[in-house]
Amino acid sequence: MGLLQQSLKARMTAYFLLVSVLVVVALASVTYFLAAETQKEMAIDQFDLTADHKEFEINRYIAEQITVVRNIAELDELRAAADALLAKETGTAAYKTAHFQLAEVLFLSTFLDYGSATASDLTEVFMMTRVGGRVFFSTQPDDEGDYRLNHQYFVQGQKETFLQKVYPTPDTAAPTLTVSTPLLSPTGELLGVLAAHVRLSVLVEIVSRQTGLGESGEAYLVDAHNRFISPERFGHASYPRGVHSQGIETALQGQSGAGLYDNYAGEPVIGSYRWLPELGLALISEVRASAALAPANRFGVMVLAVGLLAVGLLSIGIYLIAVRITRPISAVTETTLKISGGDLTQTAPVLTQDETGLLAQNFNQMIARLKKTLDDLAEERERSEHLLLNILPAPIAERLKHGEDTIADSFSEVTILFADIVNFTPMSAGLPAAEVVGLLNEIFCEFDSLSERRGLEKIKTIGDAYMVGAGIPIPRDDHAEVVAETALDMLDVITCFNQRHGKTLSIRIGINSGPVVAGVIGTKKFIYDIWGDAVNTASRMESQGLKGGIQITEATYKHLKDDYEFDDRGMVVIKGKGEMHTYMLKGRKEEAVNE
Repeated sequence: MGLLQQSLKARMTAYFLLVSVLVVVALASVTYFLAAETQKEMAIDQFDLTADHKEFEINRYIAEQITVVRNIAELDELRAAADALLAKETGTAAYKTAHFQLAEVLFLSTFLDYGSATASDLTEVFMMTRVGGRVFFSTQPDDEGDYRLNHQYFVQGQKETFLQKVYPTPDTAAPTLTVSTPLLSPTGELLGVLAAHVRLSVLVEIVSRQTGLGESGEAYLVDAHNRFISPERFGHASYPRGVHSQGIETALQGQSGAGLYDNYAGEPVIGSYRWLPELGLALISEVRASAALAPANRFGVMVLAVGLLAVGLLSIGIYLIAVRITRPISAVTETTLKISGGDLTQTAPVLTQDETGLLAQNFNQMIARLKKTLDDLAEERERSEHLLLNILPAPIAERLKHGEDTIADSFSEVTILFADIVNFTPMSAGLPAAEVVGLLNEIFCEFDSLSERRGLEKIKTIGDAYMVGAGIPIPRDDHAEVVAETALDMLDVITCFNQRHGKTLSIRIGINSGPVVAGVIGTKKFIYDIWGDAVNTASRMESQGLKGGIQITEATYKHLKDDYEFDDRGMVVIKGKGEMHTYMLKGRKEEAVNE
């Protein structure tokens, strides 16, 4: 205490240490709680995204199996074979022959028409008579002769294609998912019902993928009886009464959500849960809370350690400042030197109320005004550069700023797209000017977003026409592919626009690939433009194309033919060009989409 009473420097240092340590501890605590909450929200958001993806994959898989079952039931050869089998007397040689023919037709339709990968997802395909629901054919012969009169898939399957929610089988109580559909005779009369059990292990595999869950994450499916939908975990002895948790129970009540709770094993987890009503299953995605919040723990400890280190270092600085407190003029001089070096964040300490203190105050006011002036200049410069980048591509703008007077470049291979909105001018004739501009701006803003997302260069708009290019001002090998994808997206934009506004607009798009010259023209209201025969040809592809279609030249077709579907228009007379071989772009090939 004696030292603190006698030394101002010691008191200043001690008070600073006390306050700083309290502030650092408080800051570390607040940082930890905020980081933990943020980490929790991020984990929940991640799980929701993961769950959305898994739900999408599940729905797509189920839709594929429904389509397979329906297509099998609609095969003329299978319907005829089933009709012939039902017409034969059971046990006769003719019946056995008809049974073999039906089996052969089913095998060929399943493994040849639809592919073995799809067929492997159906564990059993069977057919039931219209009266009584008797199984007269099955890929599991032991089931033939059974009656399924009261089964829901038989009752509903006589009316329409039906997906029965996961249910326990009567003999093993194992979870089962069944698709059924009406089975008609060649003359259209109802013969019975064709049904198939879907392989649930595929759903388990989709859900069990660790994507987005980390090493400690877990995703699983639970049926309405609180049982795992997994062959190795179904009826697990550890959970004789099923699995239960807040997430599972909430999902089984038909609700979806996420939060922090204890899982079925009593471990704290951060989880996302949702109900899949069409399947009668709960989809649960969880990760241990300790693993999810580990970054927050490390961050809190790091903040505390760095803060205490900073307090120690600042304590030394405070002590040195206390030594110099009697030398205000030196402090002002030091501040002046720092500011002259370019650090305008410095201010001179006002240590007294005399002339030196007044000098320090006036000096600080002068520096504050200077800093504000420089900040305003920097803000105006940033605004000017932003406006310039809205007019010109970034590489071209940089060249202009570095003093190039004439900018003109040749590009050996680019792809150009022209798009024109059909019927927009007649439609706009009866609308106010503001509404016309608003509608056109809405469409072109979405086009701009598509171009920016795929790295295309917007050249210009003329009325209701829109022009972009790929491969300029920076060459790229996939110029044709990105333009093709953008064109397909533009068709979707117009479709969505019509749905929102009740309009009947359509778009006509033309695409061509080839060499161009690009540059900046003008000194006032200058623009970045492109020229060349490839540009004119792309314009002709649009102007002489088909409403609602994408017409491309043979040059572009050579880039896209392996990955996209086309309609060959053959030789078309193009104004100013003569006959040209053109194609209509329809979409990406299915195998290219899967890749």
